[in-house]
Amino acid sequence: MAKKESRAAQRERLLQAAADVKTPSDCDVMVIGGGAAGLTAAICAAEEGASVVVLERDLECGRSILATGAGRCNFANVQLDARRFNDPSFVAEVCGARWLDDVLGFFRDCGMRWCLEDDRLYPMSRQAASVRNVLLARARKAGVVLAPAREFQSASWIKAEWLGEIDDAVHYRPETSTTQPAGMAEVAHTLPLSENGALYLPGARAVVLASGGEPLPFMGELGLSLVERTPVLCPLACEDSPLSVLDGRRAHVLARLTKKDSLFPSYQERGEVLLRSYGISGIVSFNLSRRAGTGDLVELDLAPDLNESQLRQLVDPFASGDFEAGCLDGVLDPAIAEQLEHLARRRWHIDWDERKEPQSDSETLMMLVKRLPFVVKGPAETEKAQVTRGGLANDQFNPTTLAHHELPWLYACGEALDVDADCGGFNLAWAWKSGMVAGTAAARWALS
Repeated sequence: MAKKESRAAQRERLLQAAADVKTPSDCDVMVIGGGAAGLTAAICAAEEGASVVVLERDLECGRSILATGAGRCNFANVQLDARRFNDPSFVAEVCGARWLDDVLGFFRDCGMRWCLEDDRLYPMSRQAASVRNVLLARARKAGVVLAPAREFQSASWIKAEWLGEIDDAVHYRPETSTTQPAGMAEVAHTLPLSENGALYLPGARAVVLASGGEPLPFMGELGLSLVERTPVLCPLACEDSPLSVLDGRRAHVLARLTKKDSLFPSYQERGEVLLRSYGISGIVSFNLSRRAGTGDLVELDLAPDLNESQLRQLVDPFASGDFEAGCLDGVLDPAIAEQLEHLARRRWHIDWDERKEPQSDSETLMMLVKRLPFVVKGPAETEKAQVTRGGLANDQFNPTTLAHHELPWLYACGEALDVDADCGGFNLAWAWKSGMVAGTAAARWALS
Protein backbone atom coordinates (compact mmCIF):
# COMPACT_ATOMS: atom_id res chain seq x y z
CA MET A 1 0.00 0.00 0.00
CA ALA A 2 1.36 3.42 -0.95
CA LYS A 3 2.33 5.67 1.92
CA LYS A 4 -0.09 8.54 2.50
CA GLU A 5 1.28 11.90 1.43
CA SER A 6 1.97 14.25 4.35
CA ARG A 7 0.38 17.69 4.45
CA ALA A 8 3.77 19.33 4.08
CA ALA A 9 4.59 17.22 1.04
CA GLN A 10 1.18 17.90 -0.47
CA ARG A 11 1.64 21.64 0.02
CA GLU A 12 5.04 21.59 -1.66
CA ARG A 13 3.68 19.55 -4.55
CA LEU A 14 0.77 21.94 -5.06
CA LEU A 15 3.02 24.99 -4.81
CA GLN A 16 5.32 23.58 -7.43
CA ALA A 17 2.39 22.70 -9.69
CA ALA A 18 1.09 26.26 -9.30
CA ALA A 19 4.50 27.72 -10.10
CA ASP A 20 4.63 25.58 -13.26
CA VAL A 21 1.46 27.23 -14.61
CA LYS A 22 2.53 29.61 -17.37
CA THR A 23 0.35 32.70 -17.49
CA PRO A 24 0.27 34.86 -20.63
CA SER A 25 1.61 38.41 -20.60
CA ASP A 26 -1.90 39.67 -21.36
CA CYS A 27 -5.41 38.34 -21.80
CA ASP A 28 -8.92 39.51 -22.52
CA VAL A 29 -10.39 38.79 -19.08
CA MET A 30 -8.61 38.38 -15.75
CA VAL A 31 -10.72 36.81 -12.99
CA ILE A 32 -9.61 37.48 -9.41
CA GLY A 33 -10.76 34.55 -7.31
CA GLY A 34 -11.18 30.92 -8.32
CA GLY A 35 -14.15 29.97 -6.16
CA ALA A 36 -17.76 29.35 -7.20
CA ALA A 37 -18.44 32.76 -8.78
CA GLY A 38 -14.95 33.13 -10.25
CA LEU A 39 -14.92 29.77 -12.01
CA THR A 40 -18.39 30.41 -13.41
CA ALA A 41 -17.36 33.85 -14.67
CA ALA A 42 -14.22 32.41 -16.25
CA ILE A 43 -16.14 29.64 -18.02
CA CYS A 44 -18.73 32.04 -19.41
CA ALA A 45 -16.10 34.54 -20.55
CA ALA A 46 -14.03 31.85 -22.28
CA GLU A 47 -17.06 30.37 -24.01
CA GLU A 48 -17.75 33.85 -25.41
CA GLY A 49 -14.37 33.60 -27.14
CA ALA A 50 -12.22 35.56 -24.67
CA SER A 51 -8.80 34.51 -23.44
CA VAL A 52 -9.16 34.11 -19.68
CA VAL A 53 -6.81 33.80 -16.70
CA VAL A 54 -7.97 33.04 -13.14
CA LEU A 55 -5.81 34.16 -10.22
CA GLU A 56 -6.60 32.26 -7.00
CA ARG A 57 -4.92 32.79 -3.62
CA ASP A 58 -5.49 29.20 -2.44
CA LEU A 59 -3.27 26.31 -3.55
CA GLU A 60 -6.00 25.02 -5.86
CA CYS A 61 -8.99 26.59 -7.59
CA GLY A 62 -12.42 25.65 -6.31
CA ARG A 63 -11.31 24.55 -2.84
CA SER A 64 -13.93 26.72 -1.13
CA ILE A 65 -16.67 24.72 -2.88
CA LEU A 66 -15.61 21.55 -1.08
CA ALA A 67 -16.73 22.90 2.30
CA THR A 68 -20.23 23.90 1.20
CA GLY A 69 -23.26 22.03 2.49
CA ALA A 70 -21.14 20.05 4.95
CA GLY A 71 -19.25 18.58 2.00
CA ARG A 72 -22.42 17.80 0.02
CA CYS A 73 -22.79 21.18 -1.76
CA ASN A 74 -26.38 22.38 -1.62
CA PHE A 75 -25.82 24.28 -4.87
CA ALA A 76 -29.29 25.83 -5.36
CA ASN A 77 -32.87 25.90 -4.15
CA VAL A 78 -36.06 25.35 -6.14
CA GLN A 79 -37.63 28.29 -4.28
CA LEU A 80 -35.11 30.94 -5.33
CA ASP A 81 -36.45 34.26 -4.16
CA ALA A 82 -34.67 37.61 -4.10
CA ARG A 83 -36.48 38.43 -0.85
CA ARG A 84 -34.16 35.95 0.88
CA PHE A 85 -31.29 38.40 0.27
CA ASN A 86 -30.13 41.54 2.04
CA ASP A 87 -30.53 43.61 -1.17
CA PRO A 88 -33.54 42.02 -2.88
CA SER A 89 -34.10 44.66 -5.58
CA PHE A 90 -30.49 44.49 -6.79
CA VAL A 91 -30.47 40.67 -6.75
CA ALA A 92 -33.77 40.53 -8.64
CA GLU A 93 -32.40 42.82 -11.37
CA VAL A 94 -29.20 40.79 -11.74
CA CYS A 95 -30.80 37.34 -11.69
CA GLY A 96 -34.00 37.89 -13.67
CA ALA A 97 -37.14 35.79 -13.87
CA ARG A 98 -35.48 32.55 -15.11
CA TRP A 99 -32.80 32.40 -12.43
CA LEU A 100 -33.22 28.72 -11.53
CA ASP A 101 -33.48 27.66 -15.19
CA ASP A 102 -30.22 29.48 -15.91
CA VAL A 103 -28.39 27.80 -13.02
CA LEU A 104 -29.67 24.32 -13.84
CA GLY A 105 -28.96 24.79 -17.54
CA PHE A 106 -25.39 25.81 -16.72
CA PHE A 107 -24.79 22.67 -14.65
CA ARG A 108 -26.56 20.44 -17.16
CA ASP A 109 -24.04 21.71 -19.72
CA CYS A 110 -21.28 20.86 -17.24
CA GLY A 111 -22.46 17.23 -17.32
CA MET A 112 -23.75 17.26 -13.75
CA ARG A 113 -27.05 15.82 -12.58
CA TRP A 114 -28.78 16.58 -9.30
CA CYS A 115 -31.29 15.41 -6.71
CA LEU A 116 -33.81 17.17 -4.51
CA GLU A 117 -34.11 17.10 -0.71
CA ASP A 118 -37.03 19.24 0.43
CA ASP A 119 -36.41 22.42 -1.59
CA ARG A 120 -32.63 21.98 -1.71
CA LEU A 121 -30.69 20.82 -4.74
CA TYR A 122 -27.57 18.65 -4.41
CA PRO A 123 -25.35 16.93 -6.96
CA MET A 124 -26.59 13.38 -7.51
CA SER A 125 -23.39 12.09 -5.91
CA ARG A 126 -24.10 14.26 -2.85
CA GLN A 127 -20.43 15.17 -2.93
CA ALA A 128 -19.20 18.76 -3.24
CA ALA A 129 -16.16 17.42 -5.10
CA SER A 130 -18.47 16.56 -8.01
CA VAL A 131 -19.45 20.22 -8.41
CA ARG A 132 -15.86 21.38 -8.24
CA ASN A 133 -14.66 18.73 -10.67
CA VAL A 134 -17.21 19.50 -13.39
CA LEU A 135 -16.43 23.22 -13.12
CA LEU A 136 -12.68 22.67 -13.41
CA ALA A 137 -13.13 20.29 -16.33
CA ARG A 138 -15.37 22.74 -18.20
CA ALA A 139 -12.99 25.64 -17.50
CA ARG A 140 -10.00 23.70 -18.88
CA LYS A 141 -11.99 22.57 -21.92
CA ALA A 142 -12.83 26.24 -22.60
CA GLY A 143 -9.14 27.15 -22.47
CA VAL A 144 -9.15 28.99 -19.14
CA VAL A 145 -5.71 29.32 -17.55
CA LEU A 146 -6.12 28.39 -13.87
CA ALA A 147 -3.34 30.00 -11.84
CA PRO A 148 -3.60 29.15 -8.11
CA ALA A 149 -1.35 30.29 -5.25
CA ARG A 150 -1.28 33.81 -6.70
CA GLU A 151 -1.55 36.59 -4.15
CA PHE A 152 -3.40 39.37 -5.93
CA GLN A 153 -2.06 42.84 -5.15
CA SER A 154 -3.58 45.56 -7.30
CA ALA A 155 -5.23 46.55 -10.57
CA SER A 156 -4.89 49.83 -12.42
CA TRP A 157 -5.77 51.07 -15.88
CA ILE A 158 -3.06 51.83 -18.45
CA LYS A 159 -4.23 54.11 -21.23
CA ALA A 160 -3.59 53.08 -24.81
CA GLU A 161 -1.19 55.92 -25.55
CA TRP A 162 1.11 54.76 -22.76
CA LEU A 163 1.44 51.21 -24.03
CA GLY A 164 4.85 50.25 -25.31
CA GLU A 165 6.73 53.12 -23.63
CA ILE A 166 10.07 52.12 -22.21
CA ASP A 167 10.13 52.91 -18.52
CA ASP A 168 9.81 51.05 -15.24
CA ALA A 169 6.06 51.56 -14.96
CA VAL A 170 5.02 50.02 -18.30
CA HIS A 171 5.18 46.30 -19.01
CA TYR A 172 3.53 45.79 -22.39
CA ARG A 173 4.69 45.59 -25.99
CA PRO A 174 2.65 47.26 -28.72
CA GLU A 175 2.20 44.10 -30.78
CA THR A 176 0.48 42.27 -27.91
CA SER A 177 -1.48 45.00 -26.19
CA THR A 178 -2.80 47.61 -28.62
CA THR A 179 -5.74 45.58 -29.92
CA GLN A 180 -7.97 47.25 -27.33
CA PRO A 181 -8.00 51.00 -28.05
CA ALA A 182 -9.20 51.88 -24.57
CA GLY A 183 -6.06 50.46 -22.97
CA MET A 184 -5.44 47.59 -20.57
CA ALA A 185 -5.61 46.87 -16.87
CA GLU A 186 -2.31 46.13 -15.16
CA VAL A 187 -2.89 43.36 -12.62
CA ALA A 188 -0.15 42.88 -10.04
CA HIS A 189 0.29 39.60 -8.18
CA THR A 190 3.00 37.47 -6.63
CA LEU A 191 3.97 34.13 -8.10
CA PRO A 192 4.60 31.11 -5.83
CA LEU A 193 8.24 30.24 -5.22
CA SER A 194 9.33 33.55 -6.78
CA GLU A 195 12.51 35.05 -5.40
CA ASN A 196 12.32 38.12 -3.15
CA GLY A 197 8.54 38.21 -3.42
CA ALA A 198 8.77 39.69 -6.91
CA LEU A 199 5.60 41.15 -8.43
CA TYR A 200 4.28 39.98 -11.79
CA LEU A 201 2.19 42.38 -13.82
CA PRO A 202 0.23 40.83 -16.69
CA GLY A 203 -2.34 42.88 -18.57
CA ALA A 204 -6.05 42.33 -19.11
CA ARG A 205 -8.72 44.13 -21.10
CA ALA A 206 -11.32 43.44 -18.40
CA VAL A 207 -11.05 42.40 -14.75
CA VAL A 208 -13.70 40.43 -12.82
CA LEU A 209 -13.53 40.63 -9.04
CA ALA A 210 -14.83 37.36 -7.60
CA SER A 211 -12.94 37.24 -4.33
CA GLY A 212 -14.73 36.92 -1.02
CA GLY A 213 -13.35 37.59 2.44
CA GLU A 214 -11.50 40.78 3.23
CA PRO A 215 -11.55 43.78 0.86
CA LEU A 216 -8.60 43.84 -1.54
CA PRO A 217 -6.05 46.57 -0.81
CA PHE A 218 -6.32 48.35 -4.15
CA MET A 219 -10.07 48.98 -3.90
CA GLY A 220 -9.67 52.28 -2.08
CA GLU A 221 -7.11 53.47 -4.61
CA LEU A 222 -9.66 53.00 -7.39
CA GLY A 223 -12.22 54.98 -5.44
CA LEU A 224 -14.47 51.99 -4.91
CA SER A 225 -17.10 52.29 -2.19
CA LEU A 226 -16.98 49.51 0.39
CA VAL A 227 -19.52 48.25 2.91
CA GLU A 228 -17.89 46.98 6.11
CA ARG A 229 -17.72 43.20 6.18
CA THR A 230 -19.34 41.28 9.02
CA PRO A 231 -19.69 37.49 9.39
CA VAL A 232 -23.16 35.98 8.98
CA LEU A 233 -24.52 32.45 8.81
CA CYS A 234 -22.82 31.40 12.02
CA PRO A 235 -23.87 30.35 15.55
CA LEU A 236 -25.26 32.83 18.08
CA ALA A 237 -23.65 33.56 21.42
CA CYS A 238 -26.24 34.14 24.13
CA GLU A 239 -26.23 35.45 27.68
CA ASP A 240 -25.27 32.99 30.40
CA SER A 241 -28.15 30.83 31.57
CA PRO A 242 -28.76 27.40 33.15
CA LEU A 243 -29.46 26.12 29.63
CA SER A 244 -25.70 25.92 29.00
CA VAL A 245 -25.63 22.44 30.61
CA LEU A 246 -27.53 21.16 27.55
CA ASP A 247 -24.43 21.58 25.38
CA GLY A 248 -24.53 19.17 22.46
CA ARG A 249 -28.25 18.33 22.60
CA ARG A 250 -30.31 18.74 19.42
CA ALA A 251 -33.95 19.68 18.97
CA HIS A 252 -36.34 20.29 16.09
CA VAL A 253 -37.89 23.66 16.89
CA LEU A 254 -39.81 26.66 15.70
CA ALA A 255 -37.54 29.62 16.49
CA ARG A 256 -38.94 33.12 16.88
CA LEU A 257 -36.86 36.30 16.94
CA THR A 258 -38.10 39.39 18.82
CA LYS A 259 -36.07 42.59 18.55
CA LYS A 260 -35.19 44.22 21.86
CA ASP A 261 -37.32 47.28 21.11
CA SER A 262 -40.41 45.25 20.17
CA LEU A 263 -43.03 43.09 21.84
CA PHE A 264 -43.76 40.95 18.79
CA PRO A 265 -41.63 38.49 16.81
CA SER A 266 -40.20 39.82 13.55
CA TYR A 267 -38.95 36.51 12.12
CA GLN A 268 -39.50 32.81 12.64
CA GLU A 269 -38.09 29.62 11.15
CA ARG A 270 -38.52 25.94 11.74
CA GLY A 271 -35.63 23.47 11.77
CA GLU A 272 -32.96 21.83 13.88
CA VAL A 273 -31.05 23.65 16.60
CA LEU A 274 -27.89 22.46 18.33
CA LEU A 275 -27.73 23.74 21.92
CA ARG A 276 -24.25 24.88 22.89
CA SER A 277 -22.66 26.06 26.13
CA TYR A 278 -22.33 29.54 24.62
CA GLY A 279 -25.78 29.70 22.95
CA ILE A 280 -27.26 28.01 19.88
CA SER A 281 -25.96 26.62 16.59
CA GLY A 282 -27.42 24.82 13.57
CA ILE A 283 -29.07 26.03 10.37
CA VAL A 284 -31.85 27.88 12.18
CA SER A 285 -29.34 29.90 14.20
CA PHE A 286 -27.32 30.59 11.04
CA ASN A 287 -30.32 32.26 9.44
CA LEU A 288 -31.11 34.08 12.70
CA SER A 289 -27.56 35.45 12.72
CA ARG A 290 -28.41 37.53 9.63
CA ARG A 291 -31.16 39.31 11.59
CA ALA A 292 -30.39 39.17 15.33
CA GLY A 293 -28.53 41.85 17.25
CA THR A 294 -27.25 42.25 20.78
CA GLY A 295 -30.08 42.16 23.29
CA ASP A 296 -32.63 40.55 20.98
CA LEU A 297 -34.65 37.58 22.20
CA VAL A 298 -34.76 34.16 20.53
CA GLU A 299 -37.48 31.82 21.78
CA LEU A 300 -37.52 28.15 20.83
CA ASP A 301 -40.74 26.19 20.62
CA LEU A 302 -39.46 22.70 21.39
CA ALA A 303 -42.79 21.05 20.55
CA PRO A 304 -44.01 22.95 17.47
CA ASP A 305 -46.44 20.16 16.52
CA LEU A 306 -48.31 20.35 19.84
CA ASN A 307 -50.76 23.11 20.64
CA GLU A 308 -51.22 24.41 24.18
CA SER A 309 -54.14 22.10 24.95
CA GLN A 310 -52.25 19.01 23.76
CA LEU A 311 -49.17 19.99 25.77
CA ARG A 312 -51.27 20.56 28.89
CA GLN A 313 -52.70 17.03 28.59
CA LEU A 314 -49.15 15.71 28.89
CA VAL A 315 -47.89 18.07 31.58
CA ASP A 316 -50.86 18.77 33.84
CA PRO A 317 -54.05 17.00 32.67
CA PHE A 318 -55.93 17.68 35.94
CA ALA A 319 -54.90 21.35 36.25
CA SER A 320 -53.22 20.70 39.58
CA GLY A 321 -50.38 23.12 38.95
CA ASP A 322 -47.86 20.28 39.22
CA PHE A 323 -46.37 17.69 36.86
CA GLU A 324 -44.85 14.25 37.10
CA ALA A 325 -41.17 13.67 36.38
CA GLY A 326 -40.62 12.31 32.88
CA CYS A 327 -43.94 13.57 31.57
CA LEU A 328 -42.23 14.95 28.45
CA ASP A 329 -39.76 12.14 27.78
CA GLY A 330 -41.90 10.94 24.87
CA VAL A 331 -41.84 14.40 23.28
CA LEU A 332 -38.43 15.91 24.03
CA ASP A 333 -34.88 14.68 24.31
CA PRO A 334 -34.94 13.21 27.87
CA ALA A 335 -31.88 15.27 28.88
CA ILE A 336 -33.61 18.47 27.74
CA ALA A 337 -36.85 17.43 29.45
CA GLU A 338 -35.05 16.73 32.71
CA GLN A 339 -33.34 20.14 32.74
CA LEU A 340 -36.59 21.94 31.92
CA GLU A 341 -38.32 20.10 34.77
CA HIS A 342 -35.53 21.21 37.12
CA LEU A 343 -35.89 24.83 35.97
CA ALA A 344 -39.67 24.68 36.25
CA ARG A 345 -39.44 23.56 39.89
CA ARG A 346 -37.36 26.69 40.49
CA ARG A 347 -39.87 28.82 38.51
CA TRP A 348 -36.99 29.97 36.33
CA HIS A 349 -37.79 32.48 33.59
CA ILE A 350 -36.27 35.64 32.13
CA ASP A 351 -37.63 39.11 32.71
CA TRP A 352 -38.57 40.26 29.20
CA ASP A 353 -40.69 43.36 28.83
CA GLU A 354 -42.58 42.62 32.05
CA ARG A 355 -44.32 39.57 30.66
CA LYS A 356 -46.61 37.75 33.04
CA GLU A 357 -44.70 35.47 35.38
CA PRO A 358 -45.83 31.82 35.48
CA GLN A 359 -48.01 31.01 38.48
CA SER A 360 -47.28 27.28 38.90
CA ASP A 361 -44.66 24.65 38.21
CA SER A 362 -46.68 23.17 35.35
CA GLU A 363 -47.27 26.58 33.80
CA THR A 364 -43.53 27.29 34.00
CA LEU A 365 -42.71 23.96 32.34
CA MET A 366 -45.14 24.57 29.50
CA MET A 367 -43.75 28.06 29.01
CA LEU A 368 -40.21 26.69 28.79
CA VAL A 369 -41.26 24.06 26.25
CA LYS A 370 -43.04 26.56 24.01
CA ARG A 371 -40.85 29.65 24.62
CA LEU A 372 -37.38 28.54 25.72
CA PRO A 373 -35.56 31.89 25.91
CA PHE A 374 -32.10 32.95 24.75
CA VAL A 375 -30.90 36.56 24.89
CA VAL A 376 -28.49 37.26 22.03
CA LYS A 377 -25.02 38.62 22.68
CA GLY A 378 -23.79 38.41 19.09
CA PRO A 379 -22.33 36.02 16.50
CA ALA A 380 -20.15 33.13 17.65
CA GLU A 381 -17.42 31.10 15.93
CA THR A 382 -17.20 33.84 13.32
CA GLU A 383 -14.07 32.28 11.84
CA LYS A 384 -16.35 29.50 10.58
CA ALA A 385 -19.05 31.81 9.18
CA GLN A 386 -20.36 30.52 5.87
CA VAL A 387 -20.49 33.96 4.25
CA THR A 388 -19.78 37.59 5.05
CA ARG A 389 -22.08 40.54 4.61
CA GLY A 390 -20.49 43.61 3.08
CA GLY A 391 -17.97 44.16 0.31
CA LEU A 392 -18.29 46.36 -2.75
CA ALA A 393 -21.37 48.58 -2.54
CA ASN A 394 -23.93 47.31 -5.02
CA ASP A 395 -25.06 50.71 -6.29
CA GLN A 396 -21.68 51.17 -8.04
CA PHE A 397 -22.47 48.36 -10.47
CA ASN A 398 -24.86 48.03 -13.39
CA PRO A 399 -27.17 45.10 -12.47
CA THR A 400 -27.54 44.14 -16.14
CA THR A 401 -23.80 43.55 -16.66
CA LEU A 402 -22.24 43.92 -13.17
CA ALA A 403 -19.82 46.45 -14.68
CA HIS A 404 -18.73 49.39 -12.56
CA HIS A 405 -20.52 52.56 -13.60
CA GLU A 406 -17.31 54.65 -13.79
CA LEU A 407 -14.76 51.91 -14.58
CA PRO A 408 -16.22 49.95 -17.52
CA TRP A 409 -13.34 47.46 -17.50
CA LEU A 410 -14.08 46.38 -13.90
CA TYR A 411 -16.75 43.79 -13.03
CA ALA A 412 -17.74 42.10 -9.77
CA CYS A 413 -19.72 39.02 -8.79
CA GLY A 414 -20.39 36.60 -5.97
CA GLU A 415 -19.26 37.45 -2.46
CA ALA A 416 -17.17 40.39 -3.68
CA LEU A 417 -20.44 42.34 -3.72
CA ASP A 418 -22.57 43.23 -0.71
CA VAL A 419 -24.98 40.32 -1.18
CA ASP A 420 -25.82 37.55 1.28
CA ALA A 421 -28.78 35.25 1.89
CA ASP A 422 -30.15 32.52 4.11
CA CYS A 423 -28.85 28.95 4.14
CA GLY A 424 -30.34 26.51 1.69
CA GLY A 425 -28.46 27.03 -1.57
CA PHE A 426 -29.32 30.70 -2.01
CA ASN A 427 -25.77 32.05 -1.65
CA LEU A 428 -24.35 29.57 -4.16
CA ALA A 429 -27.21 30.26 -6.56
CA TRP A 430 -26.20 33.93 -6.41
CA ALA A 431 -22.54 33.00 -7.04
CA TRP A 432 -23.41 30.97 -10.15
CA LYS A 433 -25.80 33.50 -11.67
CA SER A 434 -23.77 36.62 -10.89
CA GLY A 435 -20.67 34.87 -12.27
CA MET A 436 -22.54 34.13 -15.51
CA VAL A 437 -23.62 37.76 -15.85
CA ALA A 438 -20.22 39.28 -15.04
CA GLY A 439 -18.15 36.81 -17.08
CA THR A 440 -20.31 37.08 -20.19
CA ALA A 441 -20.45 40.88 -20.06
CA ALA A 442 -16.71 41.25 -19.39
CA ALA A 443 -15.86 39.08 -22.41
CA ARG A 444 -18.19 41.00 -24.69
CA TRP A 445 -16.74 44.32 -23.58
CA ALA A 446 -13.14 43.11 -23.96
CA LEU A 447 -13.80 41.75 -27.44
CA SER A 448 -15.87 44.71 -28.65
